Amino acid sequence: MEKSVEMSVRSFSGMDDGLRAQLSECGGPVLRDGKLYLRVDGQVYSCADTPEGRELMERIRPEKMRRTAGTAEEALLAVLDGESDPETLRKAGISEKGDRCVILFRFSAEPDGRTVRELIPTEETDRTVMTGGDLALIMQTGRRSAEEIYEFAAAAAGTMESEAGIACSAGIGRSAAPKDISGSFREAREALETGLRHKLPGRVFAYSRQIPERIADMIPPESAEALRREILPPEADRMLTPEMMETIQVYFSNDLNFSTTARQLFIHRNTLLYRMEKIRRETGLDLRKFEDAAVFRIIMGLRENGNK
Repeated sequence: MEKSVEMSVRSFSGMDDGLRAQLSECGGPVLRDGKLYLRVDGQVYSCADTPEGRELMERIRPEKMRRTAGTAEEALLAVLDGESDPETLRKAGISEKGDRCVILFRFSAEPDGRTVRELIPTEETDRTVMTGGDLALIMQTGRRSAEEIYEFAAAAAGTMESEAGIACSAGIGRSAAPKDISGSFREAREALETGLRHKLPGRVFAYSRQIPERIADMIPPESAEALRREILPPEADRMLTPEMMETIQVYFSNDLNFSTTARQLFIHRNTLLYRMEKIRRETGLDLRKFEDAAVFRIIMGLRENGNK
């Protein structure tokens, strides 16, 4: 059965200044706080950001808005929104040859667009555009490996924080053909929001690295909570302090490497061993074993899902 979508309609003049500015600049839906907004003449349609909601917005959006892409910036926004015809790609300065991925940067404070572009180095074939307060970088992957793209995004986010004083996070979509750039854009946005929601370590989140969290998010919250309680004793929650959660996340991000984890946490190796043993006593899961570590990581995703 097709899921229903709750849609609301308000006048454009009744929206706040920031949203009106975004809607005026963008030819497609604008994402804000988990909701999609679309301006059609003097009215603004809004609904939850779900696959059904995006599909409904696409049906509502007039054909002239889908095909109009005058400036390069408008063309880039159209490409992110799914317009991949040769003319729109040409106006956006994107070749029809060569795979690309989207890196979506999100900032703690609204940055100056020129400053952002100056601090994030790009190649001649790369393209950037502001969308809903975020910066989308459409990067030609070429011979860059996934690890090199990740390191680039991490370095760029670090530069933003050190040079501009603005905290920055990023999501990375998978590499795709030019006609599928919008898919990479959606993945980058999902990776960013999943990483922040699950409180994953670091400031950069790659869609391809989030399979446990994405699996957990597919489970209905009620079922997620029941499954978590089945595996994890209720009293174990007292043990999962912020310090312990940081230890576990850093340990997982270092592929269960004890020495590297201890160095990054600035603790003695024996202290880390003590914490792992405490987790084993409280949960019955030995994180030094791959299978138990995999179960625990999924449980952490279920924990966040159940709290939604």
